[in-house]
Amino acid sequence: MGSLGTWLRRTRSRGRANSAGRAGASPMRRVFQDSSLYLVGNVAGRAVGFLAIPFYSRFLTVAEYGLLELIELSTQTVAIAFGLQAVGAALSRLFHDQPTEEAERAVVSTALIGTAVLSAAVAGAAVACAGPLSVALFKTPDWAGLLQAAFVAMFFGNMVEVVMVYERIRNNARFFMTYSLVTLGATLGLNILFIGVLHAGVWGFVSSKLIVMGVSCGVLFLRMRRDVGLRWRGSLVPGLVRFGAPLIVSSLAYFAIHYSDRFFLKDAVSLADLGRYGLAYRFAFLVSAVVGDSFDKSWGVTLYRHVGAPGWRERFAQVGAGLAYVLFVTGLALALFGPELLRVMVPPAFLPPPYLLPIIVASYVAREIGDFFRSLLLINKRSVMVGNIALGGAVLNLVVNATLIPQHGMYGAAWATLATWGGYMVVCWVVAHREHRLPMPVWAYVRLAVLAMLIYGAAEAVRVQPLVVQGLLDGVWTVLFTVAAFWVFLPAHERGTARALLTGLIGAAGRWLLARTRRAGPG
Repeated sequence: MGSLGTWLRRTRSRGRANSAGRAGASPMRRVFQDSSLYLVGNVAGRAVGFLAIPFYSRFLTVAEYGLLELIELSTQTVAIAFGLQAVGAALSRLFHDQPTEEAERAVVSTALIGTAVLSAAVAGAAVACAGPLSVALFKTPDWAGLLQAAFVAMFFGNMVEVVMVYERIRNNARFFMTYSLVTLGATLGLNILFIGVLHAGVWGFVSSKLIVMGVSCGVLFLRMRRDVGLRWRGSLVPGLVRFGAPLIVSSLAYFAIHYSDRFFLKDAVSLADLGRYGLAYRFAFLVSAVVGDSFDKSWGVTLYRHVGAPGWRERFAQVGAGLAYVLFVTGLALALFGPELLRVMVPPAFLPPPYLLPIIVASYVAREIGDFFRSLLLINKRSVMVGNIALGGAVLNLVVNATLIPQHGMYGAAWATLATWGGYMVVCWVVAHREHRLPMPVWAYVRLAVLAMLIYGAAEAVRVQPLVVQGLLDGVWTVLFTVAAFWVFLPAHERGTARALLTGLIGAAGRWLLARTRRAGPG
């Protein structure tokens, strides 16, 4: 971390134009440093997950892959509908309103106890109704036991999420990274055992998640109990509910946008095609899971500390520009390298149709930029406004899905996703600008998007057959865009922020890969 911190300090210093910028750089640099550590955990999880796809494709059928999609969909729908995923957002915001450390510990403990009680009630009801749910989802009661195991794992996962929000608030990125790597190794090992050795199929996948989440919940609960204790303060509940309740609406809306296309697709295409679409979607979602999530894990719980400092709007605008730059670079790289990587990783039966991947990638670049502006609305606790924006996006998504998917199948679902997240980005940007007036020029972002499309179009026009040669060409196009976008999109005073974020992310990922290579070396 020391070398990364030194490098970030140097690059950030070169990007500042005056002493006023230097005075306020430290909090922003901490965001990027923590984002780099969160990236290590996210990259590790996603890298191993995708490297394991050939393993899963050998022991699971395409239909079983689609079955897992629907099971994940069911548990997440229930969790969001009852507000179980809104607690973390409410906790991270209200924590910063507390006047003393004792009050901070009380709000954390109250949020954890509330999550435990609500999660237990919801999981218990879902377990009791697993039979009818299995019939409704799969037209058979045979998968009721699988659903029950998934809902119990959901209970443990909700508890883990609250604890990890608290760790992020404490800027404990190192602990998060360590936890992510340990649970990743445990999950992968259990999946290999259950699926590859014991041939448990989808049961092996769900069982691994249940065991890892259960053990993690117990360990993390004991850790947090020592730190904050167990105390229920009912006076804090109204504030948590007022802030969190509208976020239930937004969480449901985001979930509907993410997964409602699966409900339409299951009636319009085969279960195998649903599995192919799910694979393309998971690959494209790396934009959010790797870059967006790594950034939000630090930014989403710490941005409130910087509001009101001299020049905070200008620094926030620099952060937004740096994030957009990294998102576009990552998105273009995924769109270019994705087809070749998938051909290497999975059998031909799993491959999604051409050009499906870049449409979904573009959707999630737009979504992450929109989420940056959404985070600004929470500064003044505009959770109701956030809920309304998300609800409007969900309605739009349902209408476009219903219109396009019956006629165009997977492509209709992809275009509906792009239309929805593009509209979401525009609305969040406009509303946040009216509230905070961040100096972020729209046309600079338009130029960045046009440049990305031109580079992608040129790359597609000269594709060749040998995978190695095509991979080298993809790398050339990605580097070309990275350099061109850096000088075309970012003004001079914002390049330091983007350089710090990009080199921090690449450096952290590179060190993790180097460490893994050394451990896997001879002896």
